[in-house]
Amino acid sequence: MRPTNPPQSPLATPQAEAETTLEGGELIVHYLRQIGVEYVFGVLGGAIEPLVNALARDMRRGGPELIVARHEAGAAFMADGYARETGKLGVCFATTGPGATNMITGVAAAYHNRNPVLAITAQTRLETFGRGAMQECSDTAIDTVGMYQHCTRYNTLVSHPKQLENKLIAAVLNTARDPHGPSHLAVPLDVMRTRIDVDRAVDLNAILRSRPGIDEDATAALAQTLLNARQPVFLIGEGARGACGRVLALAMALQAPVLVTPHSKGFVSSFHPCFRGVFGLSGHQSAEQVLADPAVDCVVAIGCSLGEWATAGWDRTALLNPRLIHVDSNPENFRNSAMARLHVLGDPGAVFERIDALTGDAAGARRGSVAPPKAVKPTLHLIADKPVHPLPNCTLDDPAEWHSDATPIKPQRLMRDLPALLPAGTRYITDGTAAKGWALHYLHIPDRRVAERRAASGALQSAAAPAAAQRMADRRKEAAGLVRTSMEFSCMGWAIGHTLGAACARRDTPVVCLTGDGSMLMNSQEITVAAEHRLPVFFVVLNDSALGTIRHGQVLGGAEQIGWELPEVDFALMAKAMGVKGYVVRTPQDLQDIDWHGLWQRGEPAVIDVRIDRDAVPPIKQRMKSLGVGH
Repeated sequence: MRPTNPPQSPLATPQAEAETTLEGGELIVHYLRQIGVEYVFGVLGGAIEPLVNALARDMRRGGPELIVARHEAGAAFMADGYARETGKLGVCFATTGPGATNMITGVAAAYHNRNPVLAITAQTRLETFGRGAMQECSDTAIDTVGMYQHCTRYNTLVSHPKQLENKLIAAVLNTARDPHGPSHLAVPLDVMRTRIDVDRAVDLNAILRSRPGIDEDATAALAQTLLNARQPVFLIGEGARGACGRVLALAMALQAPVLVTPHSKGFVSSFHPCFRGVFGLSGHQSAEQVLADPAVDCVVAIGCSLGEWATAGWDRTALLNPRLIHVDSNPENFRNSAMARLHVLGDPGAVFERIDALTGDAAGARRGSVAPPKAVKPTLHLIADKPVHPLPNCTLDDPAEWHSDATPIKPQRLMRDLPALLPAGTRYITDGTAAKGWALHYLHIPDRRVAERRAASGALQSAAAPAAAQRMADRRKEAAGLVRTSMEFSCMGWAIGHTLGAACARRDTPVVCLTGDGSMLMNSQEITVAAEHRLPVFFVVLNDSALGTIRHGQVLGGAEQIGWELPEVDFALMAKAMGVKGYVVRTPQDLQDIDWHGLWQRGEPAVIDVRIDRDAVPPIKQRMKSLGVGH
């Protein structure tokens, strides 16, 4: 256990004594502690040892805790998960040479996911550059700084001890600018060992807390457009997490449908009265129908990168047309919305806070004068005279399979039952496999419904208590969304590490990794990290002895049937060999029989080997369309 009031590091405050001398590794750890980093993820090696030594000393004072991954890419995936869950800086490290190259895929995932991650790699001593040192990766050998150039926001070699502090500060600040993303520091062994005179102590927290402004004129134009619109629609993207409460409140007042992109599925309850589904990859027909409605005259996309998956393959008929209004803090995202009638630059939370003030009672007055969007409210349905789960406020491609009692278990039924077996607030991390498509379409979490309605109601009705309304409406600033996935880069095995990073940050709530047997065969070694640190993680493996997306994609696209078969693997036995509990699920009843609550309460991770119906076709038609094949 960490001490509750640990002593501060040598430069814990900006008022610290000047001219403090620290080793390079200690200087790095000092700044990580200052900005509240709790965990550092990495794999050890000789050239990175000074940083690890500094971490070990600082851990005894209550500083950041070292989590040793089993592979460097896993360390970066964990840092990505920690950053997404907390909003803080995720930190990963690797030694020189193959350690640095192994970590690149995880850093690239953080780049596409736009999460703030600091990746630190070692280099051999400066005097050895160009001389063929063991695992040398300078610019005259295997140039790892050059490799990281294309998947980072900031990337540099620290070639002198006096550069370290300035370059470290620049690296951290660049992770936090829009668009968020990773920075890479390559630090030679001798630089990390050198004692450095630090003549100032920068307060990085003060800089990171600075709040950007908004485009006031464009925000005012958006407010007026919303009040005048016959039928507005809101499309919530991954950059809207700090604005969701206010957007939902406004949608309730305007009786406007709310859609989400695949990136932001976990931000809005599927049972919210305004929700109409996911638009894009593995999305819902109800979302497409909303955008096809000729009455819709205004589509407000909030925090949307508007890439392939968020636009159903850049669909100009449905989305990318002059009805569009694009709100985003990152001007780079406007490159895909040049046709929009209005662009509003600014943090979405700040923009919609201002819209609240500009619209005031006028938005609330529309509540009684505008017909509510057409939808079936969640009700209890009966199939074969048996009560089953309520349907969400979106259309499912195959609702019968969602309720099916068949053996082997249908993946649709698996997605239906998991939220009922796990406590409120459980996170679901989906891998870059068929599990992603199943979750985007069929995983619907009802436990947020009441909280979201209260948030919307509170934001509308608490004029007498604006501070309380603010706290209620912006609560999602503290949450990363209950469902998340890696979209554009879509690494297989990403979710395994990401889940562990999220679980380190949130030990009071289970975190579920939804993955496939192909991904487990790539990255299953990381589950031993969950056992070592007693993380409340459930690895749910959709096991069909196949690369399922490849198999079904070949069928849908009329391709040769080759290369998709995998051996039959008992992942429950594999888990037990690694010191983790394992269960095999073949039927819906098998799923019910697992003591989920007991495992979570005891802090025991588990692998759930779900033998799904391998002939169930995942909802990947949009993916096939993007490849230019299929029906």
